[in-house]
Amino acid sequence: MPRGGLIATGLVGLALILLPPLSGFHPYYLYLVSTGLLFGTLATSWNILAYAGQVSFGHAAFVGLGGYGAALASLHGLSPWAAIALGGGLGAAGAVIIGLASGRLQGASLALATLAYAEMWRAIAQNWDEVTGGGAGLIGIPALPTLPWPSPDVSGGRAGGYYLSLALLASVLAVFAGILRSRLGLALAAIREEEERAGLLGVHPLPWKLLAFGLSGFWSALAGGLYVHTVRVVEPDLVFSLHFSILPLVMATFGGVGTLLGPAGAALGLYLASELFLHPYVPAFHQLPYALALIVVALYAPGGLGTLFRRRRHGAA
Repeated sequence: MPRGGLIATGLVGLALILLPPLSGFHPYYLYLVSTGLLFGTLATSWNILAYAGQVSFGHAAFVGLGGYGAALASLHGLSPWAAIALGGGLGAAGAVIIGLASGRLQGASLALATLAYAEMWRAIAQNWDEVTGGGAGLIGIPALPTLPWPSPDVSGGRAGGYYLSLALLASVLAVFAGILRSRLGLALAAIREEEERAGLLGVHPLPWKLLAFGLSGFWSALAGGLYVHTVRVVEPDLVFSLHFSILPLVMATFGGVGTLLGPAGAALGLYLASELFLHPYVPAFHQLPYALALIVVALYAPGGLGTLFRRRRHGAA
């Protein structure tokens, strides 16, 4: 990354770290930005899968598995930290299952298979009343432990969740940065570009694709577990909704599939534009930024904003 990009990234990171005290630990703004950071995690985890050429329309399956797994574990006495980690493992396992089941599918067929997979889990959650609470869901999920400073009365209990959301995004970005610079990244790129040729060269696609599914599912499920501990309720139409399947796709596509910071930056920008500026004043149009993002990608930046900036930088050089 060029020096200017590193400086800009560092300044944004510093601003996010300092946001709680700068905002006076305002609970609403902490909740809003922490949710945007969670969408950044989801967009980056979707990006990991797309880097291997696997298009998912069903990321809500992993979010929901992580959310329900973490909620049930917490309600049965496990600490929230361990419960969220357990939910992450459950999401990774669920991702590997659909990866195995759809190992020979590509493109639209794979996308539809993942969409059906998410709907299957939503139907299970709606009808398994004894475990999931059915359509009513589960309430009373234990809150995340609050930070000792400031007091819960000052932060509204949101500061700890905010910093955990930021740490989760930083961790998935670090993992993807490592992928881009490793043998794993080369293998995933080879599978994306030409799967059959990669197989002839000794890169067997299925194990690598399963690893991409597992990594993507793990961080998506961690985000789901953290989310349900923030809102303290989980229900099928919340965590298995198309909202968690389509928005990460739109955000990653707008930011630039295959770029490191593009999907996360687009997620935070689009979500905050929707929630801060449109939802309070013209709620009927609060989804407009996502539609405009797709139009921009379709007409002006097929590779997303990240690749557009990269081309301009190279052209200027």
